[in-house]
Amino acid sequence: MVILIGTKGQLVKVAPVMKELQDRNIPYKYVQTDQHPNFNRELEGKFGLKPPDLNLWKGKKDLVKIWQLPIWFLTCFINALRHRKFFAGEKILVTHGDTISTLFACLVGRIYSLKIAHIEAGLRSFNIFHPFPEELVRRISSKLAHILFAPSDWAAGNLQRERGKVINTRQNTVYDTLAIYVKKRPDKEKEKYVVVAIHRQETIYNYRRLKKAIDTVLAVAKNFSIIYILHKTSEHQLKQFGLYDKIKTNPNIRLIGYLDYITFMNLVGNCEFVISDGGGLQEETYFLDVPCLILRNRTEREIGLNETAWLSEFKDERIDYFLTHYQQFHRKKEFVRWYPSKIIVDELIKYEK
Repeated sequence: MVILIGTKGQLVKVAPVMKELQDRNIPYKYVQTDQHPNFNRELEGKFGLKPPDLNLWKGKKDLVKIWQLPIWFLTCFINALRHRKFFAGEKILVTHGDTISTLFACLVGRIYSLKIAHIEAGLRSFNIFHPFPEELVRRISSKLAHILFAPSDWAAGNLQRERGKVINTRQNTVYDTLAIYVKKRPDKEKEKYVVVAIHRQETIYNYRRLKKAIDTVLAVAKNFSIIYILHKTSEHQLKQFGLYDKIKTNPNIRLIGYLDYITFMNLVGNCEFVISDGGGLQEETYFLDVPCLILRNRTEREIGLNETAWLSEFKDERIDYFLTHYQQFHRKKEFVRWYPSKIIVDELIKYEK
């Protein structure tokens, strides 16, 4: 069995599957394309995972610019071909999500005639350009994969026309991650604060959307302290568009370059609400029962919508509604805990016999 991933987001969600394999003493080979090498090494240590058995990219810095991706992809592809013996005799290749590393993993699996298992399959925005290229990667991966692990009834329904075997894990594996590593939330801090995380390419490379996001943050900063998780690429684009100084000079906005996942989730778990353009936080805030304003036109996830999450569509009236009524955005249904990582491993071991 080979697990092939590349981003920190993938590692966060695949970590509980790897731990489940380790706990059962089931051997697997761990391959990294290392789009985020520094974050990945830190997360592996935090999660108690073994280091990669094969690293297809030797870069020491995170890939933050679009022009770096073709070089990275070609290098990883050549290295994968050079390690034919590494993949020989394996039966199944496991990957996750909707990143370029996901697409790469599917191609490698096909080249070496491995069964491809795709975790978090079936998410759809039904618009090829929102988000791009994630929506395209999802659709292609569903065509190439043989086993499709869908995180919900809705996601499983989206895969009914695909040829692969669909397994409904009931929940996203990130819930297993949160259950393991966010053991308990500290007492509420006296100061009310809001967490901001805006980093998607469709947002930060579009002046209109990014300005709308910053205008929203500045409006919130009039009433709340803000902790803004600012990625390097986002900072670069804010400066390019002349928007960086607006948040840098605001006394109510604290800019943080990076937090490890466990610290970040505890921060999210205790905030008043979250402003984000990420699908991952849409799911994580549902688990933590924290209101979340999604700065996107569309989302590929239905989890939490109109409960903990509110899709802004970048419309002023929808943004204003959330900011005025954010306290009403909490889970409305009883939360039933499943164990998706166990379901995934139970299925994977069938192919190892």
